[in-house]
Amino acid sequence: MSLYNNLNDDTEAHVLLKKIETMFEEKSPLNRTSVFRKIVRLRYQDASSMDEHVNAFQGLIIQMVSLEIPLANEVLALLMLGSRRDSWETLVVTLGNSTPEGKQLTLEMPKSSLLNEEARRKEPESSSEDKALIIESDPSRGRGRQRGLQNRDKSQARSKSRG
Repeated sequence: MSLYNNLNDDTEAHVLLKKIETMFEEKSPLNRTSVFRKIVRLRYQDASSMDEHVNAFQGLIIQMVSLEIPLANEVLALLMLGSRRDSWETLVVTLGNSTPEGKQLTLEMPKSSLLNEEARRKEPESSSEDKALIIESDPSRGRGRQRGLQNRDKSQARSKSRG
């Protein structure tokens, strides 16, 4: 069962903290290493939603906080970016290029970018009407040439009837 499911029903901060403490009380090097390994090895699976992936990442961050593993916000942002598939590389490059020089990434930047990119990828591609219009406007194909032949036939027929 995930951490989110265990904490989903509570809304008061002190109750949530108490639950987290009891779930991850032992701050042994083994537990700390295990959680750190999980966050480093976490990978987005194409079959799941990005929202599920972000929630899993957040759950691991909560575990790290409860085990008193200090990580800077930028390190968490880089870990999140590192957890995506190679097919998302363009987004990572774009995010890196759009971050002003001297400014550090925050965890919110990749989270919102990854969720927005997933939504964009799920949008239907251009409609078949758009594709049909592109084909019809190509003068070297289909109807454009046929129209020209038909018009030539009509003009030849007219000139024969006149002459």
